[in-house]
Amino acid sequence: MKKILTAFLLTLSASTMAQTVLFHTGDATGYPYRIPAITTTAQGKVVALTDIRPCGGDIGYGRVDILGRTSLDGGATWGNVQNVLVGTGSGPETGYGDACLVADSKREELLLVCVSGDVPYWNSRVEKSQRFVATWGKWNKKTQQWEWQKPVDQTAHVYKELLGGRINGLFMGSGRICQSTKVKVGKYYRLYAALCTHRGNFVLYSDNFGRSWNVLGSATESCAPKGDEPKCEELPDGSVLLSSRKHGGRYFNVFRFTNAERAEGVWGHPVDSHLAPGGIKNEGTPCNGEIMIVRAVVDGKRGTYALQSVPAGPGRRDVSIYWKKLEKPCDYNTPLRFASNWQGVYQVSHTSSAYSTMTLLPDGRIGFYWEEGERPGGYDMAFKAISVEEIVKGK
Repeated sequence: MKKILTAFLLTLSASTMAQTVLFHTGDATGYPYRIPAITTTAQGKVVALTDIRPCGGDIGYGRVDILGRTSLDGGATWGNVQNVLVGTGSGPETGYGDACLVADSKREELLLVCVSGDVPYWNSRVEKSQRFVATWGKWNKKTQQWEWQKPVDQTAHVYKELLGGRINGLFMGSGRICQSTKVKVGKYYRLYAALCTHRGNFVLYSDNFGRSWNVLGSATESCAPKGDEPKCEELPDGSVLLSSRKHGGRYFNVFRFTNAERAEGVWGHPVDSHLAPGGIKNEGTPCNGEIMIVRAVVDGKRGTYALQSVPAGPGRRDVSIYWKKLEKPCDYNTPLRFASNWQGVYQVSHTSSAYSTMTLLPDGRIGFYWEEGERPGGYDMAFKAISVEEIVKGK
């Protein structure tokens, strides 16, 4: 199966599979779980990651590990829990968390970017910051598990080489890294990922599957100065969309290329969806969600849809998927147009719920993975397959 973020979906009349808890806060480990990340590989494996927090808190407060599970049948069943990155409990490798994940569209290869270290985000400074690390995974047919490389520290590359040492604290927004379906420079299709920093959002791109990164647009002027945890997606015309966390709604911005191969272009002005006509006006507190663009057949008609997940609220509860149909470029070619005229909302959770992410499954449904049912320090990490038709028709 081609790992692409746009696909044709068959009209599905059958109901989706039941919700599955992949990691349960309160299980035998005694530790809480947080932060979902998910992807689908070129051969159809579905990989879900999560933080497990022996320290009970975020990176910088003690040991945090990243665990994973893999499904070989499109999310119907899942394999055993696998250690992906294990914190030492002290020093620069105290913990690993806030996973960002992507599977290459052509090769059975994974990239994981995450935060590491013993420094909390808001206490970061250039000389003593949270670490920015990456690792790559390949499938071992014999063990039926992923083999992960030793993490590579990219902190100096991102902080100093790309951003000139001007920013004290940063991390990549957790969940799904976007891989382009249009731009290929060398061996791999391009990656886009967004940074949460002390000075707003910046977007990075990579043409070598995360071995090195470059800044998309300005390295000094943020594309969303008030933005928090962000995500990226590729729009139908190849432009890059930023979706960023805020209280009630999202900040949206669009980067339009003048030369895509050289990554030249310009960002628009960020728009608060809460102020846009027909924009997303949820009552949820600031929370990380997912943005995804898919091509789907609904009621026998083929179309392109934007999906944005976020808690409907009030507070962190009732995680939902907001949607709008992108019928022509004027529906998305400026930040204001993309932020406006959302057409509906599909409620996934009916209880306390928070971070969420999505992947395109081998059968064309959306694999939705989210934090469900708040417990001390964490949540259950839940998974459900949902058709785009079900989301749009609200059934």
